[in-house]
Amino acid sequence: MPAPLTPLARWPGPATTGVPAAARLTSSGPLDLKRDGEVVTDLHVTGYVNVYARDVVIRRTKITCAGGPFAIRTLGSAVNLLVEDVEIDGRGWASAAVHLDDYTLRRVDIHHVRDGVRLGSRTVVVDSWIHDLVPAPGSHNDCLRVSDATDVVVRHNRLDAYQPDTGEPLNSCLLLDGAVHNLRFEENYCDGGAYSVTIRPELVASNVVIRGNVFGRRYRLGAVSRPGHPGVHWADSNVWCDDGRPVA
Repeated sequence: MPAPLTPLARWPGPATTGVPAAARLTSSGPLDLKRDGEVVTDLHVTGYVNVYARDVVIRRTKITCAGGPFAIRTLGSAVNLLVEDVEIDGRGWASAAVHLDDYTLRRVDIHHVRDGVRLGSRTVVVDSWIHDLVPAPGSHNDCLRVSDATDVVVRHNRLDAYQPDTGEPLNSCLLLDGAVHNLRFEENYCDGGAYSVTIRPELVASNVVIRGNVFGRRYRLGAVSRPGHPGVHWADSNVWCDDGRPVA
């Protein structure tokens, strides 16, 4: 593969995501967070974090999954969750790192899960790295999956939808399904997948904007399926990493 015109250092990676090297973590078991405004910092959680409350913050924390479908899940009246400078190691067990509505992920390192993040409504993923997804029977292995959601922002992330040891493509960097409205997918680096961006034929979309992204060539079929799908704006500013030309 030709050397990329834009170095990968422009996007998040091991030096800029996850728990800062200077942090000192205290061991913890699974957490059920039920107090509004609770702040969790500097923990190494073995298990899961379920969030039931408003305005919870999880910061400088590593979550090592030990069974169960999700590392972090919003439930009940959870609104405005912030997950920042966090590492999630799914250990091959977790179906997805984060699920489902009302959260922001910032500088999060997600790896060894089957799906990276399942985005519901009012969700934001920025400056994060999703990589080393783990195939399993029946799994799709999407870095990001958006289904039946509104008000979603995905900006300046590195999304690696391939197996690093073999280069074998997985399913997708971004999968859009169901009814999706008001989504911005911009300034991301996407590499791998059958299609790097999979737009399902049954998608019902409005104001879905995909722009300013850079694509590698480890895909199986192409960078995008159905770029002209109704309700989706695929911009000419989506370009290849190796020659800077627009992705058709």
